[in-house]
Amino acid sequence: MNRNLIERQRRLALRNLFSRLFSLIPPPPTRMSIPDMVERITGHINQFQLHVEELRQRRNQLEDKANRASTSATTISPVINITDSNSSSEINLVTGSDMNLALSDVISIVEEEGAEVITVSYNNAGNMNFLAIHCQAASHSGNGINSSRLLERLRTMIEE
Repeated sequence: MNRNLIERQRRLALRNLFSRLFSLIPPPPTRMSIPDMVERITGHINQFQLHVEELRQRRNQLEDKANRASTSATTISPVINITDSNSSSEINLVTGSDMNLALSDVISIVEEEGAEVITVSYNNAGNMNFLAIHCQAASHSGNGINSSRLLERLRTMIEE
């Protein structure tokens, strides 16, 4: 009797496992035997494996493309904008990340042109650098900030 109970539990466990397995695929249009269902599930598993492999290849292609795009030398022309208001100015400089620009050189030019630097902010976003300098006319310079000369000197420095 003990053997019968063990066999019944084994069959019940198999029936539960098959039921869980069959629930993972769309229901068949007609009633199928267990071997036919197992064969159908095997086909689904093979299709899923092929689909997963295709997705992996696609992901690798997209990652390679993104890596090439980020490492390619996309040249961004520098943009300089100077905004004057009363005795203060704001200098905005946008460059590509491939451009090596010393902040100390920029500040030196700003100060040589009669400005006193108040704040400097620098941000890097992807392949672009953003530099904003807020300055005011230095107390020792009676003429204020010569924006056109400052702009020309900054352009010359960037082109070098």
